[in-house]
Amino acid sequence: MGRKIGDLTLKELREYKPQLKNKPQDFDEFWARQKEKIRLIEPVIHVSPRSYPVPSIEVIDLTLESWDGTSLNGLFVKPAGVKECPVIVCFHGYTGSCGLPSDYLKWTALGVAVYAFDVRGQGTSPDYAKYGNGSRIPGWMLHGILDPETYYYTNVYRDILTQLGWVKSEGALVIPTTLGVMGSSQGGGLALVAAGLDGNVDYVISDWPYLTHFDRALDVALQGPYMEIVDYFKWNDPQYKTVDKVMDTLGYIDSLHFCDHITCPVLMAVGLEDAVTPPSTVYAAYHHLKSNEKEIEVYPQFTHEMNPFHDEKKLAFIWKQLSKGGGRR
Repeated sequence: MGRKIGDLTLKELREYKPQLKNKPQDFDEFWARQKEKIRLIEPVIHVSPRSYPVPSIEVIDLTLESWDGTSLNGLFVKPAGVKECPVIVCFHGYTGSCGLPSDYLKWTALGVAVYAFDVRGQGTSPDYAKYGNGSRIPGWMLHGILDPETYYYTNVYRDILTQLGWVKSEGALVIPTTLGVMGSSQGGGLALVAAGLDGNVDYVISDWPYLTHFDRALDVALQGPYMEIVDYFKWNDPQYKTVDKVMDTLGYIDSLHFCDHITCPVLMAVGLEDAVTPPSTVYAAYHHLKSNEKEIEVYPQFTHEMNPFHDEKKLAFIWKQLSKGGGRR
């Protein structure tokens, strides 16, 4: 790794499709093993209806006991009275949470039900996993970083498989007529991973995704959680003795490496002044998608921030997907 300042021009970004040099040769086999483990587990769900002052929707608090017993707190918001409807699974940003019901009313206005769970260890959810290596750097990026089998984000991805399996099961709270995944930053990366891992979602919305193209991000990001890894080498391993192990682990969880498994419609977004998830990392994911229907919205003046203009684009994209008809594949 050699730190650089600045990213590519817009012209260069539109042509930027890097080789997947850090994708492990046994990437598909590794995740096939993880999926097989999850397939045999029946998650336990605790459901608690909530009184809410908007009579046209129902709000339910959820706790999902994931594959290792970790209790993931969540939220379910749906149009009142429906037994089947379109469903979106929303993933939150780094250090965030599943949020509030009001965060999802713009989607329920389209007749969509929303599931959202805390990422383990974030929000109000615990993390029952044990991690083998310590670090002086705060955050989650380094938990178990030297072993992909026990790495923090490997566990998070197992949680996602558990959640999607339940959402599509007979025990779920509604029958999904379509299933989308959505998120921004960490959530944008998790949405890509969910689609690539599961292989059976109907559309993806991924805003300025984190966990994407680590080869590039560790060189050009100037803020945010990528810096936890940069600081790890600075304070724990200045001679880079563990760099091969670290990059090997990150190769298994890099959302870029899941993109060639995604064939459904995708909407992405990028802020060209983003120092947290550099634009080149976002374009790398976009160009590796196998989807015939994909688009990326470019916001030249935006950094890593909320974007109400893009929410309008997302509403239109979701409505377009719902208008196709045909139900679940």
